[in-house]
Amino acid sequence: NRSDPGSGNQAVKRSIFLLCFCVFLCSFIFRYIQRHVESITLSREDLGSEELTESNHKEVAQTMQLIADDLDRNVQLQTMINDPSIRPSFEVFMNIASVIFSDGKFNWFRVVTFFYFVSKLVIRAYKPQILELVRKIINWAIDYLQDNLINWIREQGGWEGIYSYFSTLTLQTWFVFLAGIFTAIVVMRKI
Repeated sequence: NRSDPGSGNQAVKRSIFLLCFCVFLCSFIFRYIQRHVESITLSREDLGSEELTESNHKEVAQTMQLIADDLDRNVQLQTMINDPSIRPSFEVFMNIASVIFSDGKFNWFRVVTFFYFVSKLVIRAYKPQILELVRKIINWAIDYLQDNLINWIREQGGWEGIYSYFSTLTLQTWFVFLAGIFTAIVVMRKI
């Protein structure tokens, strides 16, 4: 409501939170590529982002990279992700996002898994001097977050909420979730 003075503050807070998400996502993609894919030389500017500057944000980003490392060590997941028949497209992006959050429940592992798959799509889409698809994938992720995740992340106390979640995550929970991801990838291969 425009006459409500608090509604403007909410819009500003939401915009700031969304900007923070964009920086986290692009930073995650940048660091993942920097650490794992020597053949790609994307800059932060190519991704449309700046560097994380706050120490607590850097710690969150480091935690997210450690989780991505765990996902990288899953041989079955890597075999499915690296299937050459899976092409970066909006349909593939939405299928992955839909499976990750299919039950409407959100948690930090799923958010990091979402970032991880966005990174994998960006790597697939990358071609030197042709960054349009890379930027489209990032925009799809930002739109998805804005429509589906932003309120949940805010309710968890912001990005720092990731710490308490990962101190209680069980191995069984992780494997059950990955089984759902495997199913999604198998379905995508048939599309």
